[in-house]
Amino acid sequence: MLRVEDNKFLTESGPGTGMGELLRRFWLPVLLSEELPEPDGEPKKIIVLGVELLAFRDSRGQVGVIDQYCPHRGANLWLGRNEECGIRCVYHGWKFDTAGACVDMPTSYPDLNAKDKIRIKAYPVREWGDMIWAYMGPADQVPELPALEMALVPPSHRYVSKKWQDCNWVQALEGSIDTAHFTFAHLAFEKQQDEILDIKKHFVNPLLRMSTDHMRWIAEDPRPVIKINPHEAGLTIAGGRLTGSDNIYWRIAQFLMPVHSYAPSAMPGENISARASCRSPTPIAGSTPMPGIRSGRSRMRSATPTTAATA
Repeated sequence: MLRVEDNKFLTESGPGTGMGELLRRFWLPVLLSEELPEPDGEPKKIIVLGVELLAFRDSRGQVGVIDQYCPHRGANLWLGRNEECGIRCVYHGWKFDTAGACVDMPTSYPDLNAKDKIRIKAYPVREWGDMIWAYMGPADQVPELPALEMALVPPSHRYVSKKWQDCNWVQALEGSIDTAHFTFAHLAFEKQQDEILDIKKHFVNPLLRMSTDHMRWIAEDPRPVIKINPHEAGLTIAGGRLTGSDNIYWRIAQFLMPVHSYAPSAMPGENISARASCRSPTPIAGSTPMPGIRSGRSRMRSATPTTAATA
């Protein structure tokens, strides 16, 4: 159990927080590409690491992520017009491109060049693995995009999805790499007193399994031995369970900095489309839940903080 102050430090990811500053040094997934399906389409409000942002796809198909509010009078640019390579504020018509430059200021005399002195905060953006990634850290320290397997394979070999989790980003990440909860959260044990437990029947998974041995091992040994191997990108976490023989049943997960995880999906003897489940929870706000962007067939989870809640 963490102390309250340690929990607060670990989970809060807003501006000026220790964890927030660390997370800002990495690319984070903020949207699925399909959520901005067309040029000059409807913009999307997003909250990442406690900051209210606006994402839009301009006339050239380029994605921008900028502050949500116009620097002039604070009008919400989500109400603006996405047109001709920029988002135009509906209040005074100031228009900003994906790089944050003010490209039109109809309320000012052209000879003053006032628009050249105005910018809105904009963040580097990349589309990678059918997701939109943003970088919110120092401009002179932009890292390479993470070489996650699901982004390296052809689009036909991955499935990308997004879900909301009512928890902080650390809890979402922990759930992906923790194998001990599998005995209880993913097995159901309802039966009559004189009924023999059919583990396969009660297994909470729609896929038919080729063998029930692993389910029995999971059910009968709720105390897996945990082995952790640090590496330059994160951690390999293995949970070993007794099998009633000399063998140990190992479930192996990966944690990759800062928010990504590969959860074990296939069971012994299976090859389910060579699936690896990669998950990336993206933090939203300091004491509110967070959306996790989840992709698959390298089904990836990445926890992107919005502002982290308490654990």
